Amino acid sequence: MERSKLKLAVIFLLAAVNLFLLGSVVLQRQQSQSYAAALQEQTLAYLSSRGIAVAAEAIPWESGLSTEIQDLPAQLLDPGDLPAEGLPAACEIQPALEAPALLMDFALGAAEAGLTPLTIQAIREGYQYSGEADRAVLTPMWELTTDRGTFLLSGAEGTLLAGG
Repeated sequence: MERSKLKLAVIFLLAAVNLFLLGSVVLQRQQSQSYAAALQEQTLAYLSSRGIAVAAEAIPWESGLSTEIQDLPAQLLDPGDLPAEGLPAACEIQPALEAPALLMDFALGAAEAGLTPLTIQAIREGYQYSGEADRAVLTPMWELTTDRGTFLLSGAEGTLLAGG
């Protein structure tokens, strides 16, 4: 086989492989988006079955919390907890659970506390500061505003911490 025909055949095979890989990536992305939409729908149905009403738009399905040290003080739910000298250098940030898990944990906690039925009006993400001297722990939190008051939900453990 001539060298130019061989080069053409290799280029054609590489182009075919690239098209196959591109198609695979597009298909995986579509399936991932479909799965996320189905999970959101099922989570809302679960909440509704537990007597909790909420608009899908009020839920932070993707966390908007930053882990950059310069952004952290502005993301505290209660900035008054922060020491006067600011965040210590050794600052541990606990990982957060996904939104569907947090919502299901909230539904269980609300049911145990006898708070259902209720309507979630807004959810605000932030961190709760706890620390001493040179060590700090930032726990991701959800502040849920409902028709029955305001509640804090630990984003790290999914536990209902406080109601107001």
